[in-house]
Formats: sequence, structure tokens, C-alpha cells
Amino acid sequence: MISRLFYNKGTDLLISALPLLLRRHENLRFIIAGSGPKAIDLEQTLDSLPQQLVYMPNGQSRVVLLGSVRHEEVRDLMVRGHMLLSTSLTEAFGTVLVEAASCGLMVVATRVGGVPEVLPGNMTVFVLPEVQDVIRGVTEAVGLLTTKAVRRDRFHDQVKMMYSWADIARRTERVYDLITGSASAEDNSEYYNSEWENYGQPGTTQSFALIDRLKRYYGCGIWAGKLFVIVVVIDYLIYCFLEIMYPRNKIDACKPWPAAPPKEELPVGGGSEGDRELDRFGTVRQKSPRKGSKIEDVAGLGLGTG
Repeated sequence: MISRLFYNKGTDLLISALPLLLRRHENLRFIIAGSGPKAIDLEQTLDSLPQQLVYMPNGQSRVVLLGSVRHEEVRDLMVRGHMLLSTSLTEAFGTVLVEAASCGLMVVATRVGGVPEVLPGNMTVFVLPEVQDVIRGVTEAVGLLTTKAVRRDRFHDQVKMMYSWADIARRTERVYDLITGSASAEDNSEYYNSEWENYGQPGTTQSFALIDRLKRYYGCGIWAGKLFVIVVVIDYLIYCFLEIMYPRNKIDACKPWPAAPPKEELPVGGGSEGDRELDRFGTVRQKSPRKGSKIEDVAGLGLGTG
């Protein structure tokens, strides 16, 4: 197991399943690489177990805690094993799963997040994030490895065909092309065959009707979906109430800010063209008279004469 020892990585699930797995499979050994706040709980659990359960008859430990390892050491560590156990409670992709399969390891992983889409079924045994199901998955994987029902020697070539940085770059560029409406680059045109024509485009037009939007929100999760639906319904009711109390046709719309008239259309009067200038907002303003200049129209300013 190679993982950060945090709650979201399922370390508590591993701690609960570890003693049961050691009792059920006498020849099973664990190499755990990673560090985190849950490392203390893991060490305490191992210290509380009987010595004959943690150590083999020759004195070798059945559970080896390596702590934090550098990324360049991961490959050498993985080839020492036969199976990778991932007990994550949340996972977006799971790069370690691809690395493990590329090293020829059978993968036992919880069916969460994007994990089911990372590797094909012949490389992975999926389990629920529950102790008994983790035990069931590890037992199933041990049976597959013991009977040699899977060809782990072919995993590397299969993963190499599934994941390529060049292919990832083309797909990422294709997404940006669709967003910006740009044509594909000429150097990628040879790769964009019929398979790429509709890549990234929705198969059907998305409906924005209220009932359809509520259905999509409801499918966002067991609890989150219901919460989203309640919030949307409340917002819609508030919108309807405001529409009745303050109809939009009775609300004064803000007039657009007047643009600066062209030079040839400057209004006549109030000074010559040279006395007017454009301010920073694009409107025409009158230049203030210089000190000592003659004001000809005093009455126009509203001043009395005695």
C-alpha cells in the first residue's frame, strides 16, 4: 500500500481490516509506504496485536512500515509486491493505480470517485469502502494470483497502450478548441479522424426546463442532491414572489451611458471646439476658463446687478 495516511485515504478502514486479513491469510505480507497523522493509530494497532500474528516463524515482520518515500523510489518498491491495496474514501483519478498496474501488480481498490474508470476489470478487483468487502476483495485477488488466472506480465504493455502523454495532450487541446471555437492545429489534423469529430460535444441538447434541472440536481448525491433541490425550489419560489410583487415591466431600466459624439457633431454654443475636451468616461465637458479671462454673460450665470 502506497498512500498518505490520512482519513480520506481510508487509513481507518485499513487499520480495521488489517488484523482480519493477517488472521485469514497466513502468507500475506504488507508493505505500507506513506506518512500522515494516522500513522500513530496504525502503529498502535500493530503493537496491540499478538506477536505470532505480526511476525513470521523466522522472525520477519509481516507488516513493514516504510514511512514517506520519494517518487523515484516508488517503482522499485512496487516490483517487490504482487498486489496493491487502495482503501481511499474519495479519489478523483488515482495515479498510483496506473503506476501499480504498469509495474505488474493486481489492484484491489475501493469503488469511489473516478477509480472505476482508471483500469479495466481484468486488472482490478473493486470493493466497497467497508471492512468485510475489503477482506472479500483481497481474498478474491489472492485467489486470482494463486491460480495464475491473470497475466500480470502483460499489464505493463496494456497500460502503455491506454495512457500516453501525447494522447492526453491532444485531448486537452481538443477541449480548448471546442471552448474557444478555434480550428484544430495543423500538426494534429492527422490524428483527428472520425473518432475525434464529436469528441467533447454533448450527445443531446441539454434541457433547461425546471423539472429537468431538478432531476440533474437530485442526481448529484444522496444528501447533496436533496439539498440542491430544496435550495433551487426555495430560490424559484422567491423569484415568483418578487415577480408578482414587483413586476419587471414596472421597473425602470437603467439607460445606457451616453457615448461621446463624434467631433463633427459637437454641439454648437458653449465655447468653440477647442474649449471642449473628452473626460475619462468618454463624455464632453467644457474647459474651465483660465484665470483672468472675461466672462461675457454674467446674467446667464444667475447673478443680480444691484
